[in-house]
Amino acid sequence: MKEKQMDNTLAGYILAGGKNTRMGGRKKLFLKYRGKQFYLWLKNGLKAAGALYVSVEEYAPYEGLDAVLVKDIYKDTGPIGGICTGLKLCQEDALLVVPCDMVPVPDRLLKDLMEIYRRTGRPVCPSAGDRLLPLPAVYSKEMLPAAEELMAEGNCRLCGWWERSRAGCEILPLEHATVNNVNTKEDYERLEGQ
Repeated sequence: MKEKQMDNTLAGYILAGGKNTRMGGRKKLFLKYRGKQFYLWLKNGLKAAGALYVSVEEYAPYEGLDAVLVKDIYKDTGPIGGICTGLKLCQEDALLVVPCDMVPVPDRLLKDLMEIYRRTGRPVCPSAGDRLLPLPAVYSKEMLPAAEELMAEGNCRLCGWWERSRAGCEILPLEHATVNNVNTKEDYERLEGQ
């Protein structure tokens, strides 16, 4: 298949719309790693993507961030709803999506995802063997119909979205897992201890 010459635009997109119940309500984007907020680590990792958006459930307490805030329009759908909201409202053709708790940032992986998207113009999802790793990944507006079908069916799984969209996507095989997430207070305590 012939690769496209790229005019397609890309932006960075941080998913921060959750309730953070496993963190006792603490907003993960404001947690610190090595003295710097998660937000600043992620912003730095996404700077080559272009514009920066942050997906939020409510604007407070994120108003002070130097990014475009995107309030979720799909309720109780998890990350798939936040990503769809961003794709619908952003000016760009695609979003390099990262969760708000992906620290330390896998800079090499983000660069590879951006490079593949810019070369092919197609969504890009990392994989470990047969397992898709849907965050971080590049999601494009062409993927919206499949996501809306899945949500209408009550299926809000990101891997299901990629499976349904796979024919038009690029898969980036990873030799070893390079992504860490802070999902719980215990994860954060381990990260702080490093």
